[in-house]
Amino acid sequence: MDGIFSAGLLDHLPDPHTALREWARISAPDGTLLLYHPSGRAERAARHGRALDPGDLLADSHLKPALEAAGWMLAEYEDTVGHFLARATRTTQPATVRS
Repeated sequence: MDGIFSAGLLDHLPDPHTALREWARISAPDGTLLLYHPSGRAERAARHGRALDPGDLLADSHLKPALEAAGWMLAEYEDTVGHFLARATRTTQPATVRS
């Protein structure tokens, strides 16, 4: 695969780390992963009546290492009121196994 587009999916998966690794496995070197949602993390939390979770996988401080462990390099990160977008590029090095 040259590219994978995921819109609002990662939060709903039982094991998002496995999904990130699998997407890397099936992607060509230098392939692109786009994680997207039409609203930002803070807006989604407020809409659901909860506080923004600092442990959220999509928080920059968590997403970057999760992507790197799965074989991706974070190239762009936007978390605004109007949208969430993370763009990553598949690295040529094998992914690290997460235990």
